[in-house]
Amino acid sequence: MTTALSTLLRNVPLPEPYLIGMGVGYGLHRLRPQPLPGRRSLRRLLGWSLIGAGSTLIASSLAAAGPVDLGHPERLVTSGPYALSRNPMYVGWGLLHLGTAVTIGSAWMAATFLPAAAWVHRQVLQEEKQLSNAFGEGFASRAAVPRYLPHPQWPYSVSQALD
Repeated sequence: MTTALSTLLRNVPLPEPYLIGMGVGYGLHRLRPQPLPGRRSLRRLLGWSLIGAGSTLIASSLAAAGPVDLGHPERLVTSGPYALSRNPMYVGWGLLHLGTAVTIGSAWMAATFLPAAAWVHRQVLQEEKQLSNAFGEGFASRAAVPRYLPHPQWPYSVSQALD
C-alpha cells in the first residue's frame, strides 16, 4: 500500500509553468484587477466546467499510469487518456489554469496562460527526446497519437481508447 501511494504521489505533476503563471496572474489580479468581460454567472459556469474537466483528466491519467513511475518509466503508458493524448496531464493542468482564470474573472491570469503553455511545450519537447532515447521505436510509434488534443482528422476513435 505504501509503495502504491508513494508512486501515486510522485506521479502527481506540479508543472511549474502553470503554477507560476497562475501565481503571477493572481498576484497581478490582486494588485490591479483587470476583470474578464461577461456575466459573472456564465464565467463561473464555464470556469468550473474547465476546472472539473482538467481535474478529471489528471485523475484519470493517474489511474491509467497505475504503478508506472512517470518520472522514470519502465514502460510507456498507452491506455486511458494516454490513448488520446501523449500528454493528458499537461492538458489537464492547462484546463485548470484557464478554468481558474475564468472562474475568478481575472484577465491577468488568463493572459499568463499562453506563456505558461509555451514553457510547458518546451518541457514536453525535452521529455519526448528523453523518451525517444529510452524507448526508441516504441516511442516513435506513439507519434500517431496527438501530442495534446485529438483532432477531427485523427483516425482513432474514442471508443477504442476506452476499451
